[in-house]
Amino acid sequence: VTPTQTPITQISITDLTAGTYVNYIDNNGNNVVWICENNQANRTEICKYLGITESKTIFKVAKYSYNYLEDLQSKISKKMSDKEIPFVTSSALMDATNNIKVTVTSNKEEDLRKLKELDSIGGAIDIQYNENGMSKTELLVEKD
Repeated sequence: VTPTQTPITQISITDLTAGTYVNYIDNNGNNVVWICENNQANRTEICKYLGITESKTIFKVAKYSYNYLEDLQSKISKKMSDKEIPFVTSSALMDATNNIKVTVTSNKEEDLRKLKELDSIGGAIDIQYNENGMSKTELLVEKD
C-alpha cells in the first residue's frame, strides 16, 4: 500500500496481477502469501488465482505491498548504477521478510539519509553494515 492508497479490502484479479501480494515457498515447502489486508475474501481469491489451497497456505499481513517494495528496489538500483550511492554494495527485495535488505560500507548519517529519502513510508529498508569484513544490521525506523 503506497502512502496515498487505502488498503484493499477485497482483492480482484486486476489487483492480483498488479502486485498487491507476494507468494513464495518457505524452507518447509509451505506456500507463504504476504497480503496487505488479510480477510477471508482475499485469502479465497488469492488461493483461487494461484491454484493453491488455503489449508496449505500461511498468510502474513504485509506492511508494504509488493509494488511498493519493487519500486523502492528499482530506485535503489538506479541510484547504485548512477553511482549516486557508492557506499551501497548490494540491495535485494526480501520476500520472506517483506522489506529491502541493503548492505553498505558507510554508516555516516548523510549517506544513510540518501537511502531513507527513497523510502517514503519508512521502515522498509534493512541496512547491514559491512565494515572490515564484519557485519551488523540496523532497521531504519518508520516515518511518523
